[in-house]
Amino acid sequence: MNTPLQNRFETQLKALTGFDFQDMVIKIFQMKYGETGFTDIRHQKDKGNDGIVESEKRIIACYGPEETQNTAKRQKGFETKAKGDFEQYKTHWQAQYPNWSIVINHEIDPQYDKIVKELNDKSSVVGISQLLTMVANLKNHQRRQLGAHLRIEAEFFSSEYLREFLDDLLQTSKIRDTSILYDSKSYVPARKKMELNYGSTEIQDAINEFEFLSESGALKQVDDMMSCYEDEEIDRMKHRILYDYSNQTNGSFKERLKQLSEFYLGKYSSNNDDDYLHYIRAVLINLFEQCLIGLKQSKNNDITSSRK
Repeated sequence: MNTPLQNRFETQLKALTGFDFQDMVIKIFQMKYGETGFTDIRHQKDKGNDGIVESEKRIIACYGPEETQNTAKRQKGFETKAKGDFEQYKTHWQAQYPNWSIVINHEIDPQYDKIVKELNDKSSVVGISQLLTMVANLKNHQRRQLGAHLRIEAEFFSSEYLREFLDDLLQTSKIRDTSILYDSKSYVPARKKMELNYGSTEIQDAINEFEFLSESGALKQVDDMMSCYEDEEIDRMKHRILYDYSNQTNGSFKERLKQLSEFYLGKYSSNNDDDYLHYIRAVLINLFEQCLIGLKQSKNNDITSSRK
């Protein structure tokens, strides 16, 4: 089942036609193959060529027609476009680049494969499903760039980050005999916990971060997302984080929180991905607020869980 973000990408890509679709395809291929791996030749007369995948010796042509429910009309339009571009490609490019693909803004009709194989057995069709797979395999910051071009709302990305992070925590955790409970009787106000865990010169920065995560809605998003999981699954996620907190970090609480944040960021994204870091911090601050990590008493012990 596709995620809401994947569905949004599909909707927006299918809505693109003509040169708008061509521009987006070029962006996707450039991100996948890199500037040296993909050559955009739109500034030239293309002669059946909208771009070159250098490593595959492949020419691509783009076709983004208006949507139609008329199957015969759709197939006829594809056949006309494919044959016309292929003839240009065969004359000007085939000797140097033996592979050719036509990229379309909708699903592949079985008839399409038959049409392109009759042109050349090294020809292929790239449909919307293949484009979406390419997008899914891009780095997070690249997908956000595409999302901005496609006007995809930011909340789709934040939900995706949280789901990816939490699902992986769940998959890499084990079922435990003990459960982690939130003891409401031992609740310590966030401001008090910050005073216990941060140096006097660090407290205001900690408060500012907590307020920012709260006001931006990130902490609520974490609560809402966690509520979609079973209690046993939530328990396993918490155990995973507590294990990593105990085994991947050392030093003061501020240092340990930074180390754990960077550990997860390196695992799930890139070290300069501030957006992904924002939601990793929200998950960790959520546990801090529940007194599951960090000191909650004024004695020298680092509370990591409350167990039944």
